[in-house]
Amino acid sequence: MAVEIVHARIDYRLIHGQVITKWLKQCGANRIIIIDDALSKDTFLGQVYKMAAPTGVQVDIVSVKQAANLWTPNKTVRGKIFILFKSVNMAKEAIDAGLKLSELQIGGLENTATRKVVHVGISMDKEDGEKLKVIQDGGTRVFFQTIPGEEVEELDEILKKMD
Repeated sequence: MAVEIVHARIDYRLIHGQVITKWLKQCGANRIIIIDDALSKDTFLGQVYKMAAPTGVQVDIVSVKQAANLWTPNKTVRGKIFILFKSVNMAKEAIDAGLKLSELQIGGLENTATRKVVHVGISMDKEDGEKLKVIQDGGTRVFFQTIPGEEVEELDEILKKMD
């Protein structure tokens, strides 16, 4: 089986309950790769996330640097891959390091006092918006959707709400 990225999502909660189960089922992924520098060094928390994944779904947690090498020739990464990022920063760093994504779904950004709610349960600040715009300008479709079946909102519409 070759490697195929079937879904890429930013969600600060990473692997959690029904949402992740629904997305895995919808996209047919059998492997999750979390790309996060801090989490790749935290073996305890890494184990917690691995245990949270549904049975039969392999979970790998890698740094941005490790991720850049995952899909080079001679690597053994196989399967239908669901990529998860905890933050816009990690997604942008991975893309800047050479990760190619046709689409990037924004499913959950942490709500803090400096952020504005821009989509159902998703809040964002100007800095995240600027980084997502750079990602989109590089050829990746960026869209907002928290759960399957919910209406999709494109980044350009979201950015209008930030003004």
